[in-house]
Amino acid sequence: MTRFRLFCLTVGLLLFCWDLASAELLALLNYESKPNQSVRREGIAIMDIDPESSDFGKILMEIPLPPDLVAHHIFFNRDRTKAYVTALGKSVLHVFDLTRFPYRLHAIDVPDCQVLEDLVVSEDNRTWFLTCMGSSTVIMGDAVKDQPVKTISTPNGGTASVLYPHGIAIHNGIDRVLVTSTVKPDMSEAGDSVTVIEASTGTVLATHQVSSKPAKSAPVEVMFAPNSNPPVVHITNMLEATLWAGIWDPTTKTFSFQQVDVRHHRQAGVRQSV
Repeated sequence: MTRFRLFCLTVGLLLFCWDLASAELLALLNYESKPNQSVRREGIAIMDIDPESSDFGKILMEIPLPPDLVAHHIFFNRDRTKAYVTALGKSVLHVFDLTRFPYRLHAIDVPDCQVLEDLVVSEDNRTWFLTCMGSSTVIMGDAVKDQPVKTISTPNGGTASVLYPHGIAIHNGIDRVLVTSTVKPDMSEAGDSVTVIEASTGTVLATHQVSSKPAKSAPVEVMFAPNSNPPVVHITNMLEATLWAGIWDPTTKTFSFQQVDVRHHRQAGVRQSV
């Protein structure tokens, strides 16, 4: 058998499965063959991570993936009944129903999406948004039927753009989705902004610069602070090693952004929110 290595591309995404007899604590990990192997292999491993389980640390099953998919991240919907797998190599989003065993992967064609990065699901589990770093688009999808319904893009930049979208966060309470403009997939160009989208319609509303320098900051991840009032969102800048915050103004229904931390003063870098 061809040897392969496991590695987790998304940290802290845990899956809780229940049956009539017991509860299980499982983790999903995507794996791929080592680069120097002639036969390429990809898949998803399901591992028991319950310290009290006799199978702790064991891989209970594997779900094979196309060998040229280059699976990237795994995301769950709100009640963790579905898992979505993004990919760098193909314009295909995979989803599987976690309430039905054995699990079956379902491929969702997203032809307007290249280099699939992050995905978020609305609080009512009815809509998902997928960032496409290679095509500078965001795909709005029906999370019940699991099919794309709208391609969000702004050709030629414009006053509001979704250039090189990577990180994404949603707040249905204020009807907003925020998307970071990170880097071109070959790293030849970098962005420095966050784009605000109306969640209910997919309309691009505004773009805000999140950099204090002429050089591009490459914001990567964006995340809303839990239970904050008014809503506050945090953005991690990869190239500047800075942390920015956006504060929601309920009167104007807009965000104001400011830098709140500089990590390189402590010889630290920034990759993503936690």
